[in-house]
Amino acid sequence: MPGKVLFKIIPGEQGTNHSKKDTVSISSIRDINLVRNPFNLIIDIVIETFHDKKIKIRTYNFLGDLHYKLIVDQYIYPYMTENAKKVWDRKVNLERLRDVARYERKGTKFV
Repeated sequence: MPGKVLFKIIPGEQGTNHSKKDTVSISSIRDINLVRNPFNLIIDIVIETFHDKKIKIRTYNFLGDLHYKLIVDQYIYPYMTENAKKVWDRKVNLERLRDVARYERKGTKFV
């Protein structure tokens, strides 16, 4: 939908993720998930921080699973803490991203 901004990502060591209601530092992200609400079937991005804060970003089903994984892996992943990176690595299938979207994480080579 033209003109609709769901969230803004400012990458970097002091990077932030801005949504309509909240701002969260990328380095304070513990976990990030794409969750479907069972009542209205709208997909939300749920960000959990190390300060036990949960931020929900409503996507209105504009953002698909593949695009979500590409955005997180490309713009948020490089600036996450090591523990958060390990959690994300368990969720994402880099081989599928490479095959379907022709995306390859910088510094990662497949044999």
